Amino acid sequence: MRSGPFALLVLAWCIALLGLRWAAEPLAAGIAHLTAQADEDARERSIALPPKPEGLVPPAVPTSSGPGAGAARLTRDGCLARPASLHDVCLQALARQGAAADPTGSAERCQEVRDPELREECLADVAEAAAPTDRAASERICAQVTLRKWRGQCHFGIGLALAETAPDYALGRCEHAEAFRDFCRHDVVGEVALANLASAVAFCAREEGDALTRKTCWHGIGKYLARRDAAEAASACAQATESWRGNCVHGLGWGAAERDPDAALAACANLGAYTENCRQGVAHQLKRFDAPRALALCETLRDSRLRARCLAFVKR
Repeated sequence: MRSGPFALLVLAWCIALLGLRWAAEPLAAGIAHLTAQADEDARERSIALPPKPEGLVPPAVPTSSGPGAGAARLTRDGCLARPASLHDVCLQALARQGAAADPTGSAERCQEVRDPELREECLADVAEAAAPTDRAASERICAQVTLRKWRGQCHFGIGLALAETAPDYALGRCEHAEAFRDFCRHDVVGEVALANLASAVAFCAREEGDALTRKTCWHGIGKYLARRDAAEAASACAQATESWRGNCVHGLGWGAAERDPDAALAACANLGAYTENCRQGVAHQLKRFDAPRALALCETLRDSRLRARCLAFVKR
C-alpha cells in the first residue's frame, strides 16, 4: 500500500525534471542568441581605426615664406641644413618625394628620422607611394616596420594605391593589415568598386570571414559609389547578398550625405524596404557636423533596433 504513493511521488519528480529540461533548452538557445548578438554589436563598435584611413597624406613640408617658396625639390643636405626641430619632417617629406623612383633609397632616408613614430609612418608612406611601380619593394619596406599600427597601415596603403589597377592584389594586402583588416577591406573594396564594380561585387559575394567582415565589405561598395552617384550605388547594392543589402544601403546613405544630406535623404526615399537603413547612414554622417539633426533623424526610424543603434552611435 505504501509503494503506490511513493511511486506517484517519484513519477511527479521525474516529470518536473523533464519539464525543467524542456524549458531550459529554449532558454539556453535564447541566451546563446542574445550573447551572439551582443558579441556582434561589440565587434561593430570596435573596428580598429587606422592612423590614415584616407590613405597617403602628404606631410607639411617646412618651407621659407614668399612667392614660390618650397617649389625646389628637397635634398638630404638641404634638410640637414634646416633647424634641428625640422630635420625629421623634412627627411620624411624627402623620402616620400623619391619613393616611386627609388623606394630602397627612400626607405633609407626614413631610417634617418629620429622620432620612432615618424620613422614608421615614413616607411609606410614610402611603401604606398612605391607600390604602383614596385610591389615587391613595397612589401620589403613594410617588413621593416616594427610598430603594429604602422605595419598594418603600410599594407593598407599598398591596397589603396593599387585598388584601381590591380584589384585582386590590392584586396589581398588587407589580409596583412592586422588590426586594420576590416577597415582595409571596407575602403579598398570601395575604391575597387569605383573603377571595377564587377570585381568588387565578386569579392564581397565570396562571403569570407565573420559577420562584421562580410557586412563591412558591402558597406564599402555602397559608401564609395554614393560619394559619386547615389543611383549608381543603389544599383550596386541591389547586387548585394540579401543578408547584407541593408548594410550596403547604409553605406549609400553615409556616402551620399558627405556631398549633400538633403539629396541623400531624397535618394533614401526611393529605396523601399531599405529606406531606414539609408536614413540611418545619413544620420551617422550628420553626426560629424550636425549632431542635433542626426539625433532627430535617428528618432524618426520606426524599426526599434535600427533606431536604438542609430541613437547609440550618434550619442557616442
